[in-house]
Amino acid sequence: MTPRPGAAARALGLVGLLSSALVLVSTLFPSAVDDTTAVRAVALSAGLVAAGMFLPVWRRLPARATLVMLPLAMALIAVHNTVGDDDPYRYGVFFLLLFVWVGMHHPRWTSLTAGPLALVAYTVPLLLHHHPDAAWTAVYAVPVFVVVGEVIAARSRALGRATAELRRLAHTDPLTGLLDRRAFTTSVERLRATGETGALVAFLDLDGFKPVNDTLGHAAGDALLLRISAYLVSDVRSGDLVARLGGDEFGLLLRHAAGDEDESVLDRLSAAVAEASPPGVPVGVSVGLARLDDHPDVEAALRTADEAMYAAKRSARASGAQSPAGRREGQPLAG
Repeated sequence: MTPRPGAAARALGLVGLLSSALVLVSTLFPSAVDDTTAVRAVALSAGLVAAGMFLPVWRRLPARATLVMLPLAMALIAVHNTVGDDDPYRYGVFFLLLFVWVGMHHPRWTSLTAGPLALVAYTVPLLLHHHPDAAWTAVYAVPVFVVVGEVIAARSRALGRATAELRRLAHTDPLTGLLDRRAFTTSVERLRATGETGALVAFLDLDGFKPVNDTLGHAAGDALLLRISAYLVSDVRSGDLVARLGGDEFGLLLRHAAGDEDESVLDRLSAAVAEASPPGVPVGVSVGLARLDDHPDVEAALRTADEAMYAAKRSARASGAQSPAGRREGQPLAG
């Protein structure tokens, strides 16, 4: 799971604000320290820093950047405990909250690394209060904090991987691993939103694919689809998109389309389909193109490319073309 830096920062900011508020309230009552002004200054400063964790800048930083707040948070908890009078370790719950935060938003072993810092922040106030008899509680308290953080980290990573896999399955074709139609249109619309222009949408339909399933079986048809999918992914340029729209139909987004270059890509595709065809069962490809900029949305561009592809297919049949293998059937540009 990729940690979300914004969520990590807000969660730690909330812990810091609550801690700061409680230590300020504590100074209103009889305290074990004489200089409550200094304690209040520390608490207010920590509260301001914690409030800064809610600024949008944290969304642009990696989640690990929020770890710079960890020593400050530990120090603030220590101040809480120092202010306490009869019960100087009553703020132990904040250690637990802090390690829950570490487990939720940071990799495994981060809690273990923070263990020594927690040990110091936990025991020093007790010793300052002349409670050495209470310091022994660190023997079980700090390990509990560390274990809680590590267990949550392990579970968070497992949940993140499962969520990512579910998201992948929900947006990809189960046979080929390519984008499905919904993911393709969503990705292209996201690209349109950036203001990029000059892209072509290609609609590809395999010719003669049904006889492969009928004569050689569906396993052979699936193997052919996998070979063609692999070729598409390896041959398009970086940043182009490839999708299986359904059955033996594929969609491509060719960014920064440049005429002859895109013709070359589609010509190579025709040759690859011909080469991938099973012996005795020739398979070809028909292609229709549409300029994305000429349409209000991706679906409209796909419909235009689809119509261009079928028009090219009908034209080829009417002209008496024999095997479609090895040739690209489709209008060079459909507007």
